[in-house]
Amino acid sequence: MSQGRKEDALKELQRAAKVNKRSVPGDLLEKVLINVETSPNRKTMMDIFQVSYLRKLTLIMAFNWFAATFLFYGLSLNIGSFGLNIYLTQLIFGFIEIPANFAGLTLIQRFGRRICEAGFLVFGGASCLVAIAVPKDLPAVVTVIAMLGKFAATAACSTAHVYTAELYPTDLRQSGVGLNSMFARLAGILSPLVRLLEVYHYSVPMVVYGIIPMAAGGFCLLLPETLNVELQEITVIKNTINGPLGDQCCTEGTDNKS
Repeated sequence: MSQGRKEDALKELQRAAKVNKRSVPGDLLEKVLINVETSPNRKTMMDIFQVSYLRKLTLIMAFNWFAATFLFYGLSLNIGSFGLNIYLTQLIFGFIEIPANFAGLTLIQRFGRRICEAGFLVFGGASCLVAIAVPKDLPAVVTVIAMLGKFAATAACSTAHVYTAELYPTDLRQSGVGLNSMFARLAGILSPLVRLLEVYHYSVPMVVYGIIPMAAGGFCLLLPETLNVELQEITVIKNTINGPLGDQCCTEGTDNKS
């Protein structure tokens, strides 16, 4: 649409509707065209930080991506300390990702993105803290608890991908998801280094792996819900009525779907 290829855009919309067994409203193309024509110049990643609403959700979602990935790799790379055979544990940890992804994508359609993301993070962090209290002579119990934490971390990662894409307007969605993904990669770098804290006490790494996701889950509750909400197409910056000139907000442009 931004390149003037209206006919190609209409064909793609019709093809997508056919695959999803839906009908294309007659005025849909016109609405999209209006949004494209009224949209300002191309946005960059720096534009995210010029809108207070986007700054807030970026900081929170970046923390969520960091915490989910931090927990994921923290448990995945720590299987040697659970007490069971590392090959068997690795097999279990790999298999658990399959039902975790299916469960996560199913639950967010019923209970919403925000509550599920927060719940997965809090549950995963709590699993790490509970695992510390289990005696070392019960390796099977420790492994089961850690497996539940890996389940929650995997579900949190898959939920974060969906949730983040729905929070950003279309003209900044790619930049927003890429920015948050960068923090996930940072977590992947730092997570293995936390194990070095074992020199102070064996429980310190698991405490760190537990507290950070739980804190991120709490902050996640400050985000808006996006389930059954029409996605925002463009970013509109406007001055508040009573605020100073520099006080800017983002017009969400979202309505509940009928």
